[in-house]
Amino acid sequence: AKVPPSKTIQFPTCTVEMKQVRSSEKLDPGRVNSGTEEKTIPTLVRLVVDDETQTHVYVFPPYDENERLESILRMPEWNDDGSEEAAGSRPLTDPCAFLRQGDMVENWDNLQTAWETSMEMLRATDTMKHTKGGTPYKVKATGGTTTSSGGITSTNIASTEASSSSEGKCIHPLLAVTPGFTQFYGYGRDYCAALKREQYVKYTELLMESLDATSMFLAPAPMLACFSVGRQTALMVDLGAGGCRVTPIVDGLVLQHSQRRNGRGGDWLGNITWKAFLEETKVSPKPRYLLRGKSKDSTAVQSLFHRRAINDLMYEARTQPFITLYEMEDENIRIPFSKPSKDFNPSPPNGSPPDSPSSVNGSPMSETQYQLPDGTCVDLSTSFGKDLAQLPELLFADTLPFESSLESQNLLPTMSNAPLHKLVHESLLAVGDVDVRKDLAGCICLTGSTSLFPNVETRLSQELSNILPSFVKPKVLASRISVERSCASWIGGSILTSLGSFQQLWLSRTEYEEYGPTMAIQRFP
Repeated sequence: AKVPPSKTIQFPTCTVEMKQVRSSEKLDPGRVNSGTEEKTIPTLVRLVVDDETQTHVYVFPPYDENERLESILRMPEWNDDGSEEAAGSRPLTDPCAFLRQGDMVENWDNLQTAWETSMEMLRATDTMKHTKGGTPYKVKATGGTTTSSGGITSTNIASTEASSSSEGKCIHPLLAVTPGFTQFYGYGRDYCAALKREQYVKYTELLMESLDATSMFLAPAPMLACFSVGRQTALMVDLGAGGCRVTPIVDGLVLQHSQRRNGRGGDWLGNITWKAFLEETKVSPKPRYLLRGKSKDSTAVQSLFHRRAINDLMYEARTQPFITLYEMEDENIRIPFSKPSKDFNPSPPNGSPPDSPSSVNGSPMSETQYQLPDGTCVDLSTSFGKDLAQLPELLFADTLPFESSLESQNLLPTMSNAPLHKLVHESLLAVGDVDVRKDLAGCICLTGSTSLFPNVETRLSQELSNILPSFVKPKVLASRISVERSCASWIGGSILTSLGSFQQLWLSRTEYEEYGPTMAIQRFP
């Protein structure tokens, strides 16, 4: 993880200060005295604890300032050539640019590093995890059977090479969740099938070779999300950061050619808000890492890190309590940012001191104002404030602000720029069986963090009732628990792997060594 050169986080009982050293400074690893306690730091990280002031100082190892911030999955298209030059200098308002986000893995080295770090944090490969009294497994000198002082025996946990270490093999079967896309943005239909097979083969090789799994399985996210709500047949509507995806699930199987998705997701809404601040209000939002002063590097605001910092800032804005989504019959419905707001007069940054009577802990007391971290206040009673409060309306709008493209740019049949309710309608029409359409329309399940906007399920049900035939009664289901929506795939994965009938579907290491990674193409959905 990269941290700014200086960052202080205030906790209720102590202050944690993070410092980044330069390449010219050197740190000696080893033991660091912390008051009366001596801690061993295996890496070049220095921990200093002041018992009187309760201040913890972490000094991170040197890093290359020119190092690029790369992602595991595909990111939106910044330019026509797909490069990331000046990626953080301008917002993206075209939903088509987000169709490629998260549909495939591009950097397998980063994925391997992320998974290995997760396994280490979960202690999935730690031989001391499943022992009595924390005693590690020991290997007999005469054989490969491993025993512990507590009497626990195992033949699959530790090898003879790891007799002096607490690291062993992963004793758990691994279930990997794939994005679930059957067609990828920017490629033809025939090439997409070959690309999906290639992704499955690389997934299998990574799990078996790098993570040394005993057995594994690959499952698409929509299928697992369907199991998380206790259904085998449902129309899964996933509203995430990269866009909206509608996937019909019939008897636990994904109808690939009936999938539909667009680029109207949480990240796109954040870029629309960013564009509104730049175009209409002439106020550039300043992320928190720039609040301590001007950046020494002039290219900092053109980096991918700056874009992600802006996305975090816009995420805070669109998750505030004043964000509303009206019902269809409400007269207050308006398309946000469709016309310039002439009555927006933001207060200058740091216009009022943090300890002034109008603010408490840096936040305004008035319910009609929203304050950005740099001190800029947005009056929610103005036209711009009302547009900001109705930001989720863009998910159902036929026309988009800032001249966003709504034309199909040689898109595949499963990709669209239609609003959410029309996207669901297109997916239902793509299902051939009429009886199955009625079953799917009667069980429309919402998942994803973007679906946590208030009244999304009510508005979607009203919109579908207007465009569907009279004999089809749509029913939208949404969990009231936010974790069940945002983590639906993981919950469904735990349900699937706990079934007794599923245990025969694992791809074992014996089958992998005999048939190779191409076995994943035939076995996994």
